[in-house]
Amino acid sequence: MTLSPRHKLVAASAMLLMLPAVALLQGASAASAARVVLGFAAVAGLVAWFVKAKGGLPLSRFKSAARLSVVQRVGLSARSGVALVEVDGRPYLIVHGDGFARIRPTARPRVVAPRTDVP
Repeated sequence: MTLSPRHKLVAASAMLLMLPAVALLQGASAASAARVVLGFAAVAGLVAWFVKAKGGLPLSRFKSAARLSVVQRVGLSARSGVALVEVDGRPYLIVHGDGFARIRPTARPRVVAPRTDVP
């Protein structure tokens, strides 16, 4: 069973609210229980910061293919260019420059068999 982040947060909050009551029943003061909670929160914050600084945790072992890739890009002049872009497996030709851009779908290149009757 996998809990959503919201359910995990509610469960953690409920445990934090119950901690002072348990501490009083065990003979500890509420101040010492608050120090322990604050210490755990500080350590958790430092761990979260360190993981984020290092690029985060990988969410899955499988990477999905990129939906957009620039196959080739050529500059026509200082302010205009042409690019061959592939989106979801479909190629597009994009001509761009100062204040304009035109997008045209293109056909995939045909696979041609080599000639066998060459002398």
